[in-house]
Order: sequence, then C-alpha cells, then structure tokens
Amino acid sequence: MNIHNVECGFVDQIELLTQFGPTIQVQIGFDPSWHPTNNSVPTLPSNTYPALIDTGATESCIDSQIAANLELPVFDERQVAGVHGSDKVNVHVAQIHIPELPHTIYGAFCGVHLHAGGQPHCALLGRTFLRRMKMVYDGSIGSVILSRPTKDS
Repeated sequence: MNIHNVECGFVDQIELLTQFGPTIQVQIGFDPSWHPTNNSVPTLPSNTYPALIDTGATESCIDSQIAANLELPVFDERQVAGVHGSDKVNVHVAQIHIPELPHTIYGAFCGVHLHAGGQPHCALLGRTFLRRMKMVYDGSIGSVILSRPTKDS
C-alpha cells in the first residue's frame, strides 16, 4: 500500500492558515463518460481552484457561480444551512478531482454562495471526503498534512 501525502497548510505562515484554513487545489467539472471503477481520471477542465478542507461541513460543495460557469448539470434543489441561516440551492452532478492525492470525489454537490459571501475558495471538501483521509493539523507551524492510502499498482 502506498501513502499519498500533500501539504494543505501554509508552513511557517501561521496567520495565512488561520485566515484561509487548509486549502488544496482541485479540478471541477462533469465527465458523463467517467465511471469510478475505470481506475482512470475524469476528463475535466485543466483549471485548478482552491478548495477549503472544511471539518465543519458534512458534505462537499461547489461555489454556485463556478458551477454555473462550468455549466454543471442541475438535477435538484436542496435546503442548506450555514452560519448565515438557511437557503435553497441547486444540486449539481459533478466530479472534483484532487491531482496531488490523486483522488476523485463524484456525485451530488450543492451550489453554495462562497464567492458571493466573500470566501476565496471555490469548493468545500467536507467530512464525507475526509472519512477516507488522515489529516494532521499543526497550527503551531502552519502545517496541515492530508494523507490517503492507495493500493499498489
């Protein structure tokens, strides 16, 4: 078994970790021909976006404006709640690929108003994502290491 480790903090920049939280670059899109059992990476736009690793979020979400710009399919609406109360949002089908791990999250993602709320992130990676990871947060030096075990090739 291999272990993939990636730094998601801001080593020796404690204030940046405090301000932005653990952040990792992701690709976002929808490849309708991709299937998780193929052992391949979905074909997504090559742009990467900052995603917050958010232990306060149950599920992973995508910024609503990014979802609209990428024309991610909408298949439902859902009521979600955050620090500013409750709101009805679109639910998109998509894939979020994390090249550094490598790992792909797929399925339903709520389109939440991150940028409209002043957030710099384009996605939130919640606890449903973290249940397959190990995260070591060392705020004293600004480091956050995310680890994912993978099967040997």
